Amino acid sequence: MIRVERYADFAFLRMARSVLGRPIFWTGAYLVDGVLLDCGPPATARELVHALATERVDALVLTHHHEDHVGGAPLLSERRGLVPRVAAAGIPLLERGFEQEVYRRVAWGTRPRFRAEELGSEVRTRQHRFSVVHTPGHSVDHVCLFEPDRGWLFTGDLFLAEKLRYLRSDEDLVRLMESLDQVLALPIQRVMCAHRGELTDGAAALRRKLDHLKALRARVQGLIAAGLPEAEVTRRAVGPEGLITWISGGRFSARNLVRALARGTTR
Repeated sequence: MIRVERYADFAFLRMARSVLGRPIFWTGAYLVDGVLLDCGPPATARELVHALATERVDALVLTHHHEDHVGGAPLLSERRGLVPRVAAAGIPLLERGFEQEVYRRVAWGTRPRFRAEELGSEVRTRQHRFSVVHTPGHSVDHVCLFEPDRGWLFTGDLFLAEKLRYLRSDEDLVRLMESLDQVLALPIQRVMCAHRGELTDGAAALRRKLDHLKALRARVQGLIAAGLPEAEVTRRAVGPEGLITWISGGRFSARNLVRALARGTTR
């Protein structure tokens, strides 16, 4: 399933595997002046190639190695001659593969293996120059792209939501918070999230996310200092576990968030 949302300066391609006509979980890619930022999950690769058939696409840039952002790369390479580029830490993960739990295969399709080239410090298009901002935390190779003349920030999965309730066990929350601090120092005018599209007052939304995490960290550490067990700290600070915790076998959980906040101080 693909839906194309067109803005004055770029297009947002929303993609999802569907069951009985209903999306499981949306992700997306941006086409900006001939550069495709991310390329969706493996399950929608053929639909994406079809949707781009009449579009000029000169380059493919990946914000990070997760399957819901790179799934179309092999077919785009075959059909359009595009060479995917990713941060250096993502190259071996894409070539050798990485752990993918069953729930992720169901949602996105089986992650592909392919070769990618290293993404440099900037991406130039016919009209724009994007700075590559390394923003690890969600993954080791995560980057955002910033266009300083327009103040555009394409955030990949740095944002996702203002208030996190769950965290993957392989995410680094300290580095994620540092990455939020880093991008908030930029003169941001517009913020584009890979899953949500353009955010309303994006810089303020990023700030609220960081402030929420800082406040939640203080609450978690205070409850721990009071001697409460981890399960009770999680219930009071975050709330009960949701369905995603059981679907993911605990890999994606509120307790992971609490554990990260408990040990999280800036480096």
